[in-house]
Amino acid sequence: MRNYMKYLAFFTVILLLVACSEANSSGGDNSADSIGEENDSYKFATVLMTLSSEYWQMHKAGAEDAAKEFGISLDVLGPADETQFEEQVKIVEDQIASGADALIIAPSLPEAMLPILNQADNENIPVVLADADVEEFEDKVTFIGTENYDAGKLAGEYISEQLEDGDKVAIIRGQLGAKVHDERTNGFQDALKDKNIEFIVQDAQSDRVKAVNIMENVLTSNSDVKVVFATSDEMALGAYQGLENNNRSDLPLIGFDGTPDGLQAVQDGKIIADIAQDPYQMGYMAIEAAYKALQGEEVEKRIDSGVNVITNENVEEEIEKINGYLGD
Repeated sequence: MRNYMKYLAFFTVILLLVACSEANSSGGDNSADSIGEENDSYKFATVLMTLSSEYWQMHKAGAEDAAKEFGISLDVLGPADETQFEEQVKIVEDQIASGADALIIAPSLPEAMLPILNQADNENIPVVLADADVEEFEDKVTFIGTENYDAGKLAGEYISEQLEDGDKVAIIRGQLGAKVHDERTNGFQDALKDKNIEFIVQDAQSDRVKAVNIMENVLTSNSDVKVVFATSDEMALGAYQGLENNNRSDLPLIGFDGTPDGLQAVQDGKIIADIAQDPYQMGYMAIEAAYKALQGEEVEKRIDSGVNVITNENVEEEIEKINGYLGD
């Protein structure tokens, strides 16, 4: 009888252990913690043109907030300068080699990036393009960004009434061949094509210091210039310094991006208008699109993140929105 009771107790313990193990296993699969752990297994990389400007820091903030919401491991990377497109390609190569599950890329020079994008596609890594498209790369999940040609045209239309036939207009632009700056420049010029404007186009490579020197040189050789359009806020702020150095700070100046410094310049009366993108939302939506693609959800092939023309009439509202994005 004693042996019988021992065996009964032994088998009872075994059955209890098995039952507890099964309960823990089935319960864990459906818990919120388990879903979060599954998402944490995704490793995304966002590769920007650079991290050295306010614009790209806003993009980074949006991407990081989205990654936190979706429970994704995220690296945000970029070269020291927008002109270092070869370094940007190398960063993408490294992320492919390290096993990134998805890539979000803002390509500085589209033709230089195309071969590595094709490599990512061959390795079944979803690619989302942000801010600048590579039209030849048809297998992207989506492009998310500003329709730069249309945005440049908005800038031209805004200033059109202040220009007369045959006036001179200076355009301080980013790197020649960079699609983003090509489109902004072309849109601005096309908006003014009926006025027979003489355009003085100079490449400042998206650098504030270079824009100071270029603006001063333009004024030396073209003192009768009537308007200045810069294809980024960094260059607009440099251009303003060049104007101020030559006692021409009253010259109408238009910026592009909607960075905190650019918006402050509008508020201070240094820039009469800023074509404001929404890099925070661009960064956020790019992560969201890559996540949806991995989940098998449908994503639109092109998503316009939108622009606004910011003047002294609506700048305070825009600053408030940006501060909310950045937690200031």
